[in-house]
Amino acid sequence: MATKANVPLTPEMQQLVNDPNFVVEFAIGEPIPSLVPQSKDSGIKMSGVYFDKTKRYIMKKCHMSKDDVRILDMDTGRVLLVSHHPGKNPYEELDPLGLGNTGTQHKVQGGEWESSCNVTSQHHSIQGFKIRPKSLSRHGRQYIKKLHGDETIMNIAKKSKLSTMSMRPNFDVGRGTSGEDVYSIVADMMERTFTIRNDKDEVVAQVAKTTKALIQTAVFGSGSESTIDIAPGVDCSTILAIVFGLGQVGAHFVKDGLNNYVVEPIKDSITGGLIETAGLEGVAQAYTDVSNDAIHESHKLAKFQKFFEQNFK
Repeated sequence: MATKANVPLTPEMQQLVNDPNFVVEFAIGEPIPSLVPQSKDSGIKMSGVYFDKTKRYIMKKCHMSKDDVRILDMDTGRVLLVSHHPGKNPYEELDPLGLGNTGTQHKVQGGEWESSCNVTSQHHSIQGFKIRPKSLSRHGRQYIKKLHGDETIMNIAKKSKLSTMSMRPNFDVGRGTSGEDVYSIVADMMERTFTIRNDKDEVVAQVAKTTKALIQTAVFGSGSESTIDIAPGVDCSTILAIVFGLGQVGAHFVKDGLNNYVVEPIKDSITGGLIETAGLEGVAQAYTDVSNDAIHESHKLAKFQKFFEQNFK
């Protein structure tokens, strides 16, 4: 009678079997991370923004805007960094089928280019930067560069599951274009938290979705608000740049070109053909009119907001 071969357990699987606390961390991340204070001359330095106590920032997705993500100072409420991609249609959520005229005026060379990300600073204490993909990369490597010029500050990429022997997403952050790894990042299985560690395996920062975002995800399918906690002595500008870089991992201009010049035109053609075949031209026109009306109303709301900010704040 044949016997079953014993399958060796990875260190992560062994810890799951032996440590009940790790089961929670594995699934949803560490609830209250123990951030370890660092020396200011350690790690990667960008703008040199340091604090003597744990610093918290808020990251929020931008809706109905050409901007993508904003990071705010938790203590002051001030917007510090804003990211954007060329060609983004701010009203895409109002017209997901693309039947209206909402995106034409915003298109740059065919549509949105997610692989080209610029992050501008809204405060003098922190510098802006840009994120660009490596030409050829198996792990979606991104280069975080100075906003003006071509100097690369650091790079970030996803690690293969074979190299990490882990089921959880893992990333590494290195100096320059190919320098030594300085930080490692591990997400939980739900990708609710991203824990950033230094080369000594000390936790220096954690990104976590807020309770509000988790509720929105459960009810509406998406929630974008996250907190970013950074240990004392760590350059906050570096960690914030890493957070933006995480969002870009995997983006590439080849994908954008394929999407803008091949996939989207085919989708438009198929949508138009289906509408004609089903005899829904009237419904499609009504949908287009509603989309355009929604855009018109959002413009009016934006004008009112600008008037309010100029006169009442």
